[in-house]
Amino acid sequence: MGHISEFLLLSVQLMLCFVVLSVYQVEVDSEVESVLLPCKTTVHLPEDVKVEWGDSYKMTVHVYKNGSDQPEEQHIRYRDRTEMKRNLLRPGDFSLTLKYPTDEDRDTYTCTVYSRERDILMKKQVKLWVRVCQVEVEEGAESVLLPFKTTENLPEDAEVIWICDEPKPTKKVHVYQNGSDQPDQQDQVYRDRTEMKEDLLRTGDLSLTLKSPTDRDGGRYRCKVYNMNGDLMRWKSVVLRVKERNRNRSSSTDPTPLMADQSV
Repeated sequence: MGHISEFLLLSVQLMLCFVVLSVYQVEVDSEVESVLLPCKTTVHLPEDVKVEWGDSYKMTVHVYKNGSDQPEEQHIRYRDRTEMKRNLLRPGDFSLTLKYPTDEDRDTYTCTVYSRERDILMKKQVKLWVRVCQVEVEEGAESVLLPFKTTENLPEDAEVIWICDEPKPTKKVHVYQNGSDQPDQQDQVYRDRTEMKEDLLRTGDLSLTLKSPTDRDGGRYRCKVYNMNGDLMRWKSVVLRVKERNRNRSSSTDPTPLMADQSV
């Protein structure tokens, strides 16, 4: 009986090990507050498992072990942006919530569940596609907003840079550094035409207002956030299209409605 029990136990372990599920596709807009990367199983797993989410660049997205999250093991670009459900071992829901996804988060994410002995009990991949933010405005408008909302309470020494890299050459649109705007670092074409919100690092609202947009302002804008060590923490693209104002609109009025009004 002892040999039979050992055989059954080994069979179960082999069934659990190296279980790679099919890739699941998720697609969202870049303006959503969060996206769920699903990973579930109906197999009963031990309570002392380690759950690790990672991306294709070998960066650690989220770690759960010893009954709690381990934020110190995350890569800085995912810090404060991930969340797993409590009581995740019942009934085996390892799904991950990723907050404020942007086009930079397009990737294939892998959820790996390890036993205490570091054996792989389960593995699942989720392919995330985040659509690039598209903004359209008519030439002659007073201003246009390039939106970017991320997590609150970014480091006080964070640097925020908006650039326009298409069409070439790349131009600096707006720079926020050392707690204030740096207009001397802007490209001349954007001087006195950009504005960011107050207390932006605390609120996480990194949106940029571009004043008096013209057709020459159309293109791809990118906002990058760095910490004091130069590590890239956040990144988002916004494609701006400035429509030419219709100058063929006739200023004259149709006399027929006017005559009808006079006849009343």
